[in-house]
Amino acid sequence: MSRKNYTPAERALHILGSLAGKSRQEINDAITKGDALKMVPGDRRKELPQGSLDMLKRRYTPLLIEWREDQQTLWHDLWDHCVAPKKVGDL
Repeated sequence: MSRKNYTPAERALHILGSLAGKSRQEINDAITKGDALKMVPGDRRKELPQGSLDMLKRRYTPLLIEWREDQQTLWHDLWDHCVAPKKVGDL
């Protein structure tokens, strides 16, 4: 049986991806990679639909930040760290 709700980790990637300007495909790819590593069964996986990403960008993202160029870099760097964390010595 498929799930109705997103997990907290999926929601975090949705938000970070939105703030970092990532596409729906990039967000879903990151979630799929995590699901594969954790061996989540196929029927328990859930993709972010484009309509949900559009709503997130339109309704939630503006409430989370006051959009400025310097923050774009911050969200992009956070996204990169979440999907491919660096060793502390490489920071």
